[in-house]
Amino acid sequence: MTATRLATAVLLLLSSLSQAREVLRFAIDAHNPPFMYADDQGVAQGLYAQTLRELGQRAGLTLRIEAIPWKRALAYLERGSHGVAGLYRNEERQRRYLFSRPIYREELVVYARKGQALAPYRGIASLYGKRVGVLSGWFYSDDFSRARDQRRLLADEAARDAQNVDKLRLGRLDYLIGIRESIAALNHGELEETGIFASNLTYIALPHDQRSQALLQQLNAHIPDLSDKPRAP
Repeated sequence: MTATRLATAVLLLLSSLSQAREVLRFAIDAHNPPFMYADDQGVAQGLYAQTLRELGQRAGLTLRIEAIPWKRALAYLERGSHGVAGLYRNEERQRRYLFSRPIYREELVVYARKGQALAPYRGIASLYGKRVGVLSGWFYSDDFSRARDQRRLLADEAARDAQNVDKLRLGRLDYLIGIRESIAALNHGELEETGIFASNLTYIALPHDQRSQALLQQLNAHIPDLSDKPRAP
């Protein structure tokens, strides 16, 4: 082993030992069941909390997982104090953060009130001129972001899916975009699918710094190939 490679290995080992002793902080959304949420005692639960716990155990890391409002989770990631699980990736975020291997695939669906869909969803132009319920702080797609910024559609933000479902039931929205599993728990037959909006991979994101580079290597070593996982139904 060359002196350079030996020095690198020693640094990674020291970093690993340091991280094993410290508590690493991660944030997830408190209001996005079944993927991530806070239970009645405020404890982080859901698919992404469980994924983080399993990865921490396999990698020998001590993680503190906090379920908080999504915008605050993103602010903590930007500040560099927390990692975040369940984040979609886009070009801007790739410049700002480090991303793990993908951990899940979420299928986003466009919903309308049953029997009152204005038209099937056949692309972003289907939403032009419509009131569309979305979650605050979420990225949906580049096309959606452009349409919102150009005011081709009205993106009506809410902190949680239940609020958007209620607004759609009351006729205050034309459509909402939500993950099928999340909306299924809230839909009692009043809503119908009008089309698939997107199928997005989700990731663990870390602050873009040298300390996070070593942590990312440790996490990635224990994240299975997504092709081995079943797709979202």
